Amino acid sequence: MPASLPVASLAAAPCDFIYPFRHRRGRRAGPSSRPLARRADASHGSARRAGSDRSAGRRGVGDMGAVCGTPNAASADAEVNVADAARPALSPIPKSDAGDKTVVALGKFDAMHRGHRELARAASKMGAPHLVSFGGMAEVLGWAPKLNVVAETDRARVRATWAEACGGKVPGEVVVPFADVRRMPPEAFVAFLKDTLHVSGIVAGSDYRFGFKAAGTAEALAQIGEAMGLDVTIVDLVPSGEDDAKSETLETKAYTAQVSSTRVRACLAAGDVEQAARLLGRPHRLVLDASQAYASGDGASGGETATYPTRAALNQYPAVGTYEGVLPVPEETPDAKPVRVTVRVTETEVAVTAPSAADLAAFAGGVDLTARAR
Repeated sequence: MPASLPVASLAAAPCDFIYPFRHRRGRRAGPSSRPLARRADASHGSARRAGSDRSAGRRGVGDMGAVCGTPNAASADAEVNVADAARPALSPIPKSDAGDKTVVALGKFDAMHRGHRELARAASKMGAPHLVSFGGMAEVLGWAPKLNVVAETDRARVRATWAEACGGKVPGEVVVPFADVRRMPPEAFVAFLKDTLHVSGIVAGSDYRFGFKAAGTAEALAQIGEAMGLDVTIVDLVPSGEDDAKSETLETKAYTAQVSSTRVRACLAAGDVEQAARLLGRPHRLVLDASQAYASGDGASGGETATYPTRAALNQYPAVGTYEGVLPVPEETPDAKPVRVTVRVTETEVAVTAPSAADLAAFAGGVDLTARAR
C-alpha cells in the first residue's frame, strides 16, 4: 500500500507546547536505558487502567503505541521467525523532494491529538516525517466497530495544520495492514520498517508496544533499531493537564495523566468539547455526510436548519446536547468570515442551524464544535 501523501496546504495551527524527548542514534553507545524501561512500564500500567473497559482479549496500551497481537491470541497464530518473516507487499515510502531521510512515527493516531503531534515534531527534526499506523486492527481482533475521532476525509487537513510544529514539513501518512504484521516478533517488525518501507529513523512514545503479542517495548525498539543502524527517538508522554476532580466531574473511568485518544473520546462522550479541544490542540471537527440531510427549514430560534440522521456522522459526535460551532472557511475563499452555528445532537439526529440558507448552502459537512451551550 503506497504512502498517503498530503495534497492540501492549510494555515498551520499555533503550537505552544513542547515536551522533551530522548534521541538515540544508531550504532552509538548511549546512556543506560533502565530509567526509560521503568517509565515505559509505568506508562503501560497507567494505560491499562485507562482502557479497563476494553474486552479481556485486548492488550491495554497507551494511544501513542499500537498492539501487534493480543495476550489471548489463538494458539494457531504462531510467531514468525525473523529469517522467515514474509514481507507484506508494500511499496517503500517515497523519498522527499528535499532528499531528507525517511523517518516514521509509530502509533494508532486515532485522535491525532497533541501527543501525536509531538511524535510528528520529533520525526521532523530527524528527516521527512511520516505517520505509520495499522489498518484493519478492529476487524482482525474482533473489536466492536466505532466511529473514528477524526474523519478519514479530514486527516490530511489535520496533518497540514502540524506543519508549523514540524518546521514547515507536512507529515505524510502510511497505513500498514495489521493482518500482515501481527505475527512478526519485534526484530522482524523493525526489519520490515527498514527493508520494506526503507525507513532510516523511527519515533515512538515511551509506552509503545509492538511485535507479536505486544512483546516489544520502547526500550527494545531503541535497542533493535540501534543494532540495525537506525536512528530511534523515544518521546515522553504529553501531560493532559487535568486532575482527578475534573475526571470525577465527567463521571468517567477514562482519566489518564497523559493526553490520549481514550481521554478525548471520554470528553466527547460527556459533551465536554472544550476539554477535548485542549487535548487535541484544535476544536473537534464533526464531519457529516451532507448528502444525507433529510430536512431543512427555519430553526426554532431563527436562522436556517439542516437535519441529519446520526448515521450521517463520519466521526464521533458528542453527547446529546446543544453546542456552539463554527463552519470552516472554504479553502477557495480564505478571506471569508467564519459562520457561527448551533448544533443540536439527539439520540437519532444532528441538526445544524446557521444564520441563513446561503450559509447552509455553502456547508460542506464539517463543523468545528467550540463549546457546549450554557
